[in-house]
Order: sequence, then C-alpha cells, then structure tokens
Amino acid sequence: MRSWTVGDIRITQVLEMPVEVGVLDGLIAEATPEVVQGIGWLHPDYATAGGQTIWSLHSYVVDTGSAVVVVDTGCGNGKSAPLIPAWGKLDNPFLERLAEAGYTREQVDVVLCTHMHLDHVGWNTVDDGGRWVPTFPNARYVYVADEFAYHQGIAEEADISDDLAGAVVYEGANPDIHNQTRLVFAESIQPVVDAGLLDLVPADHVVTEGVRYVSTPGHTKSHHSVVVESKGERAFITGDFIHHPVQIAEPTWSSHGDFDRAQSAARRVEFVESAADTDLLVLGTHFAGTSAGRVVRDGGGYRFAPA
Repeated sequence: MRSWTVGDIRITQVLEMPVEVGVLDGLIAEATPEVVQGIGWLHPDYATAGGQTIWSLHSYVVDTGSAVVVVDTGCGNGKSAPLIPAWGKLDNPFLERLAEAGYTREQVDVVLCTHMHLDHVGWNTVDDGGRWVPTFPNARYVYVADEFAYHQGIAEEADISDDLAGAVVYEGANPDIHNQTRLVFAESIQPVVDAGLLDLVPADHVVTEGVRYVSTPGHTKSHHSVVVESKGERAFITGDFIHHPVQIAEPTWSSHGDFDRAQSAARRVEFVESAADTDLLVLGTHFAGTSAGRVVRDGGGYRFAPA
C-alpha cells in the first residue's frame, strides 16, 4: 500500500490487480519490445527485461481531511468485458484492500472518474443479489457532464462516433464497441443514476477544496484528469491521458484506444514540457511499480523519476 502527501492531503493507491504481461501488448504501437528495451529507465518497474510494457489497475483515494475522494474505480468484480475478456467476471479483493488502507465503503464522500471506459468505473457498483447497486452508498458520484452525455448517447444507441475505435488488440475480443459501452453503462453507471447519487459538472470543475478536474481531451472527447493542491504542493492523477510512463519519454506516442490521437499527443507534449523539473507529483492510473513520481529532463528528452 503506497501513500504520498501533498500539503495536508494524503493520496493512497489501492490496487485492483496487476495486468498480466502481454494483455496490453500493442496498445501503444510504437512501443515495441526493441524500442522499449532502449529506454533503460523503464526497467524493472514499467517494462520487462525483454521489453514488454508492464501495467496496473488501481484507484487513488484522496483524503483531504474533510472529504474522502476515490478517483477511478477499476474494472470491478463480475462485470461484462467483451472488449477485454481477461478483465471480465473478475473476483478481486479490492474492497478488502480499501479497508486495509483505512477506508470503508460508507466513508467515501465523492467518486470521480477521469472517463467512462470499463476499467475506470467498474467498482462504482457491486452485485447485490443479482442487481447492481452503488458500492459507496454515501458518496456523490461526480462526472463531467459532456463525458456522461457522450457515453449515455452510445448506451441509448444514438448515432454517435465510435469511441475506442481501433482499440481491439486483445485476444478473443468482441469488436462491437457500442455493445461494450452499453454494458458499462447498464452495470456501472445507470445504477448510480437510479439511486440519485449522480452529480454532473462542467469542465474543469472544482470538486471539493483541494481537488479539481482538469480537461485533458484526446483519449475520450471529454477526458479529465484530476489535480490535487494543498499548501503550495500539487499532484496530477493522469487517468488515461498518460497511459504508460513510456509516453513521458515519447509524449507523441498515442494509444490505439485514443479517440483523437493527434489531440492527445499534442496535449501530452504540452504537459510534459510544463511539468518537467517541477515539484508536480504525477500519479499514473495504469503505472505499475511506484506509480507516482516526477517528470525530469533527460538529455534532450524526458523520463519519469519515481517518488
């Protein structure tokens, strides 16, 4: 269990599961084993000796002292995942790990999601005797309105562009992107709506003191990362704006799952340049090993220095 402090705020990583090596091979096309081996600092936390990228599924609990905020909720147990079969019908002790970190389901005040893909909203709900109910009964689930509306449109079979187009690189995957989005909405989002726990907010919304959304579009049309600020210190929770630390070394490399690869690349370049050699703590939502660190200049480029 890893934790970091940002001023008076404590951020704790709660693991759902490490991603089996190989499951996400090819997601970043340029990150071939030969190329990854040439970026020496990626080994051993973020790549194998053979050059395969290493990934993780986890959430972050942001404890401000007056509010407990969970950022992104992984895949969840028992969910349908035809797009990534290895992540469907899971049975992980995520809630037990949350308790080990010092938090019960009832203590969570706010749930945020950077975007509404299957591996970021799964623990929004749990199976209660054959029906999905909110995992955190006392929390407000705070979503960016445009992100919610886009995925709701797909769930309702609106004539809308294919999000995740080109993302089907997984063995045994069902390429029906709309069906996957409908399943995610039905299992992990609609029950929150039905329970009256949903708050829709504008872009760059201040969620609570010290925690705010910041627009980082490209992976989805309205993807938002999360900024944490206290006593002059700052942290940045990436979501899928930065999928893997290799994208700090090569910020123009985009994921197959990005809605607009050129946009996500351009925003990453801006971010990496602005974050380099500052005190900004960067927390990767899919970074394995030590998932938090800082961007530092490395010759003519950049690397990720674990905190």
